[in-house]
Amino acid sequence: MITWGNWYWPWWLGASVASFLAMEVYALVSHGTDNTLSNWVWHQLHATVREPMSAWTAPHFLFFGVWLVLVVWLTWHFFFHWFA
Repeated sequence: MITWGNWYWPWWLGASVASFLAMEVYALVSHGTDNTLSNWVWHQLHATVREPMSAWTAPHFLFFGVWLVLVVWLTWHFFFHWFA
């Protein structure tokens, strides 16, 4: 049975990865690290080198939570079928 999810999710994932990689590579090739995602996050959080977790603010924990959901939770969900 063909549903919209069979074509939507591969296209969405491909477009997301392609747009991310295209802009990251362009930023690194043309302007160094000034326009990379990591530089943007560091700028928004006012992060310093080796900043201890005790110095984190609410935005630090929110970004960290989003990262945990995207990386850890989705990895276990997709590849090990946990949290279904």
